Amino acid sequence: MKKFIIPIIFFLGLSSCSDFLDIEPVEQISITDQFSTKEGALKALNGVYYNTRSTVFNLQSYTYGDLLSGNIAFSLSSAPNAVENLYNYSDDIYATEDSKLSLFYSNSYQIINNINLILQNIDNVPDVDEPLNKQIKAEALAMRAFIHYQLLKIYAQNYTYTSDASHLGVTYNTRTLIVGVDYPARNTVSECYTLMENDLTTAISLFQSSHAIPEGLTKNFMNINAAKTLAASIALDRQDYTKAISFSTDVIENSGIQLAETNDYTVNFAVNESIFEITNTNENDSYIRNIYNPKSGTSAYVISKDVIDLYETNDQRLKLINPSGKYYFTKKYATPINGLVYRLSELYFIRAEAALKSGNNTLALQDINTIRNRAGLLEVSSLTIDELLTEKRKEFVFENKYFFDLMRNHKNIVRNNGCISNNCNMTYPNDKFVAPIPRKSTEVNTSLKQNPGY
Repeated sequence: MKKFIIPIIFFLGLSSCSDFLDIEPVEQISITDQFSTKEGALKALNGVYYNTRSTVFNLQSYTYGDLLSGNIAFSLSSAPNAVENLYNYSDDIYATEDSKLSLFYSNSYQIINNINLILQNIDNVPDVDEPLNKQIKAEALAMRAFIHYQLLKIYAQNYTYTSDASHLGVTYNTRTLIVGVDYPARNTVSECYTLMENDLTTAISLFQSSHAIPEGLTKNFMNINAAKTLAASIALDRQDYTKAISFSTDVIENSGIQLAETNDYTVNFAVNESIFEITNTNENDSYIRNIYNPKSGTSAYVISKDVIDLYETNDQRLKLINPSGKYYFTKKYATPINGLVYRLSELYFIRAEAALKSGNNTLALQDINTIRNRAGLLEVSSLTIDELLTEKRKEFVFENKYFFDLMRNHKNIVRNNGCISNNCNMTYPNDKFVAPIPRKSTEVNTSLKQNPGY
């Protein structure tokens, strides 16, 4: 019988969620031992969150959507080496260097494999009762969909790139893989989305009233509202506008989470409207904070003049921007917001886009004007998709959204003021709108077909 091993995170007299998620994996034990007790099962689930935090919020993956779309410029004379290839749309696989996103890719699949180990073994843990069993499965299934979705956004063209979504997606793993034995190929995008929807449908039906790990807040873990937000995003991608509106409305009206008031939003940013955020360390540092460095007010990554020029002079969101000389730094992550994934504002934009595209202009205007009112702006009386995307760009700059919004809507990339790339403007469709599958992965698994253009 083969013996599986996974990283384990131990309980060490934990008293807070930040303690709980800040403990390093310290050793490896057999799966039989790991899932012999409830404590072991929860350690494994905790490991999923711990490793998701360091994977999703690493420099390359979290700046990706802003970097490629022109939201980010630099306070340096050149792009930092860590993101230079991505910024130039030239993250090719060189003879001496792999993709800048190679760790994001491999770590994501390690997380998925560990999720599958949990799902495979949780029914056999003797001291896990039925409610906890359901909650662990719910969190694990929704996290499996979430991680695959992050991979799809970077390694696959958008859902409507082909008329039937038959183009290459990613490998969607629903079982544990054995190194040296299993070499799965990539699923189509259509298949991936169906599998994500299946995972989320099951997860939503299983969520209980309390999160599985007995520490922290509900928003620190995958929860039913986060799963519904992800489901709304997936439905919007698939042009299932009825479902996108339904999921969005459910969270907006029934989650108990409210949009932050203007003053609270500009002082505390997303603290009160957070749906899902993976907690940070005891020192209140997070991977995002380390990228944008709001403590000192300076960073290598600044807001481009393209974005600054979009704001009206009385837009209250300008209070979240720190001008210094000729540069504009974000102050969003100066607040005690941690590994922010979803906040309520996003549901208003998902619903507005779905409503606009399905002919419900009244609802679309209502949602956009809700956000504009919160920003201290006058309401608009008409709306196009380009205007909606501009409104969302202003709301979510430095939150890794805009590039994926452009791709979903088949838009070109236009980077003007402050662009220092040789490829400032890129026309849709384009092979370079997805990253290459890392060389190391294609060498190990020859069943993986590389993306065109690499």
